[in-house]
Amino acid sequence: MTFRDTRARNSIIVAALLVGSGVPPGAMAQTVNSLPDGPVACDTFRRSGNGTWSVLRAATLYPNGLPLSLAAGQTFAPNQMFEGFDVKAILDRNCGNS
Repeated sequence: MTFRDTRARNSIIVAALLVGSGVPPGAMAQTVNSLPDGPVACDTFRRSGNGTWSVLRAATLYPNGLPLSLAAGQTFAPNQMFEGFDVKAILDRNCGNS
């Protein structure tokens, strides 16, 4: 058996094991979500009395290591998703929620 044949066989075996396990192909990558929020410049945001956060000047957050650009004037309410992230939750975690 040549090297190429071995590599192809191993790929087929791995694919068969994933399909046979009942785990959707993308599910394994989605279960690992342990990256921190990255640095958060809390003085760039203001929290209002009703729990929303406002962006005072342009900022970038890095949830899960991905850059998330925010523009001055944007506001984020509870449970509001922005590009797949709950910005309010990120700010509450890093800048306090009181």
